[in-house]
Amino acid sequence: MAAGLRESDLFPNRAVRQTRDLLSLVPMIQIFLSHNTRDRKWGEWLLRSAAAQGIKPYLAEHDVQAGSPLASKIEKAIDDSAAVVVLITDNSVNSTYVQQEVGYARKAKKLIIPVVQVGIVGEQLGMLQGVEYISFDFDSPHEGHAQLKTAMHALAQKHAKRSDWDQEFVVAAAFACLALLLLTLES
Repeated sequence: MAAGLRESDLFPNRAVRQTRDLLSLVPMIQIFLSHNTRDRKWGEWLLRSAAAQGIKPYLAEHDVQAGSPLASKIEKAIDDSAAVVVLITDNSVNSTYVQQEVGYARKAKKLIIPVVQVGIVGEQLGMLQGVEYISFDFDSPHEGHAQLKTAMHALAQKHAKRSDWDQEFVVAAAFACLALLLLTLES
């Protein structure tokens, strides 16, 4: 904002500010990344890719809420997400947190997209055994990364179709606010 200017100088009418606020409500899809903290580097890489596609990534380490119950924070984040991407690696196959997050996501009927390190099979997948997954080779991650990008793109498109009505409502409400503004200015 320019020096010396306040928001009220740029948006002198409350209706204009409300219109701007309404237009910012167009929903963005969120995904939750379940991972072992030792795989954070890979999780960050995958989430940057999601963000580049217009998907809001959720990583618990980015949402520190000191004094709040961790389980409640994780459950709310999963509930707020359209899908859960689970990074299954040598580090996470025995992680109780990852298995609990998968269990909660299943109970919440969330789409679960497993990204599985090459060499992990069968019983090591726990609750994800029998679920179609994306194979991920840490030595050559580009093929698995491309598959995950494709899956996230399809998820974002599906969400966009579902939220068309919401977007139309927000735009209609914004136009209604502008119409009220114009009527107010004329009087």
